[in-house]
Amino acid sequence: MTSAAVAAVVAMFLAGGSPAFAVAETPSVDTSDCGDVIQLAAPGTWETNEGADRKTVPGMLAQITGPVEQELSSGASSVVTVPSTSTTTTTTKASPTTSSGSSSTSKPSTPSSTPRAKAREIRVVSEQIPYVAQVGGPVAGVVTGNSVTLKESRAEGLAALEARAGQLAKACPLSKFVILGYSQGAVIAGDFLSAVGNRQGVVDPSHILAGVLLADPSRSPSTPDPEADTATTNPVKLAPTAETMIGPNVTGQGVLGTRDKGMGVLSERVASFCAPNDSICSLSGKSKAIAAIVPLLNLTPEDIPDYALNKGLELVRNVASASPADLKKAASSVTTQLTRLTVAASVNPATLPMELARVVFASTMLDDVAKVVNMPEFDALVSLTHPEELVQQATEVAAYLLLDAHRSYGSYTVDAAGDSATQWAVKWITAKAQAA
Repeated sequence: MTSAAVAAVVAMFLAGGSPAFAVAETPSVDTSDCGDVIQLAAPGTWETNEGADRKTVPGMLAQITGPVEQELSSGASSVVTVPSTSTTTTTTKASPTTSSGSSSTSKPSTPSSTPRAKAREIRVVSEQIPYVAQVGGPVAGVVTGNSVTLKESRAEGLAALEARAGQLAKACPLSKFVILGYSQGAVIAGDFLSAVGNRQGVVDPSHILAGVLLADPSRSPSTPDPEADTATTNPVKLAPTAETMIGPNVTGQGVLGTRDKGMGVLSERVASFCAPNDSICSLSGKSKAIAAIVPLLNLTPEDIPDYALNKGLELVRNVASASPADLKKAASSVTTQLTRLTVAASVNPATLPMELARVVFASTMLDDVAKVVNMPEFDALVSLTHPEELVQQATEVAAYLLLDAHRSYGSYTVDAAGDSATQWAVKWITAKAQAA
């Protein structure tokens, strides 16, 4: 698979097609906007834009907000299935991308049925957060006509969510919030919850009833070694402030890297879901090409000169700090292979293409140089020359596209009761609201 193909796939993962980049106006608040529970949903890419109807939650998150409204607003007597999580202390090796601390294993426990003689009626109000769900910068702009980057879209969505939440918290002081996000929206919702959980947000943590993140591109790793080929049987919390992952464990971490401060005091109130084969939230070391391409989708034309300069300086620093043994081995490999090509060109020029192919695919030269260069972009190039890594990346792409992993949250099973991720979230939010 070429880098261009990987770029196209990543663009399909995250890119959207909104026509403009503008901050949606925050509306006024009236009494109908206040409920016992207010659900604020940040939709995923392609699902919303800055002019979307605030009162209509679209796409994936509608599978949660609608059923929660129905369950809590009915006031009927019922038996509520309450999925819960248990925490067991364990010793693990901290991930290099997360802060160290006491570790715990978090997994869904066997669901328990809690009979309620009379469920009280709870008024629920749901809104989406309109924003330009667009990423890709100039790369995606070639296709979409919109050069908005992920950084810009993420900042706009977070600002919109903070503005609306702060406004509602002031106007509706007795309301509890449920913050939901899917895909690109999960980055925004997760950033909001992280700030609130670390007491740096626009509302107090006590206002947050629950947070739900589906396919979070900034998901914390839940296997001690994010580069492992196989995930641990159950999700592992590598830091006490990490969000709580629900369902089958996966390797890797979010494609955008994790949040340094986690969810703070909200860690047990934020449920995160990552479907198997969804590379957006389970990027592993074998997805080197994707890891290299994603930052490029965040560049504006103005960023490119600085990006190139910084990469050049990074290359110089890496070469200067490489071990003498690695430098010697890389130099020897390059000299040997250049000599081979020179001899082939002088003896029989027709054999040069085959000799060049041997250099790329059958020698260790690129691997030896990669140790000295130590840059993800070069690692991505090298990974495409190894059949096993190429197969791995192709498999991940095929699973994403053919098995539709990124859109499977309404169907893939996360607990022994057979609940899907969205069904689990509905039951969890409903139980927390009825217990509040």
